[in-house]
Amino acid sequence: MAENLATLSEAATEFVASLPDESKSSQQQELSRFIRWFGGDHRVDEITGQTLETYQQQLENSGADLVRRLEPVKSFLVFAQRKEYLPVNLAKLVKFRKDVAKKEASIGGRSREEEVVQLTREGFDQLKAELKYLIEEVRPLVAHELFEARIDKDIRENAPYDAAKQHQALVEARIRELERIVGSAQIIESTTETEKVSIGSTVVLRDLAFDEEMRYTLVGSSEADPRAGKISVASPVGKALLDKMPGEVVEVAAPAGVIHYRVEAIEAQE
Repeated sequence: MAENLATLSEAATEFVASLPDESKSSQQQELSRFIRWFGGDHRVDEITGQTLETYQQQLENSGADLVRRLEPVKSFLVFAQRKEYLPVNLAKLVKFRKDVAKKEASIGGRSREEEVVQLTREGFDQLKAELKYLIEEVRPLVAHELFEARIDKDIRENAPYDAAKQHQALVEARIRELERIVGSAQIIESTTETEKVSIGSTVVLRDLAFDEEMRYTLVGSSEADPRAGKISVASPVGKALLDKMPGEVVEVAAPAGVIHYRVEAIEAQE
């Protein structure tokens, strides 16, 4: 069938276009990582179980947030099968290891519940969109997975059912975590203040050892994304930069030794 010749990039674009506006940005960002890893010019039907297993293993080894990273991929695979870009249901192969699920489900102890999370307005809106997506889109999908697994065979010897329960534990843990963060978040509004570095500031730095310029935006730990240039204020670099002014030199301890950065500028927010 001609439809099966769709490339991964083409199908992903169609999938993102079908999403609610508030969840498009976060879902597209995570799905794009999978596309870059696999190759957007490959056909969708070239994705295999081995492909997904390798990708999941790499994410687990990196310590990534599995729900945030894998849910968009899983939802895309469901979409791809419905559009007949995939001949089989590969979404069921996106699984979460039991020990990881237990670890995620354990998040939410007293100290975490009492923590007030600082977020930029952009980060707050993204987390709200993710929460809405998990509740309205993913939770029903997981419920359907459990239903199908229950009627498949004896639950006592049903590996798909166990996998679906693990998936549910991760999703519900992430929902609780997001509800906690959104409910207690302290939003740091953008400011035109450029005298001192603070959360939300975009800072231009120069590595004095290699004379290289770099640009970082300081954000709360819940919205940190080093690949996008967003670093947590709780990270070594973030801590060193807080309250610094242009022209000041900061020291950051690293495995290879102390790194020296000079604050070149603090960019004004538009």
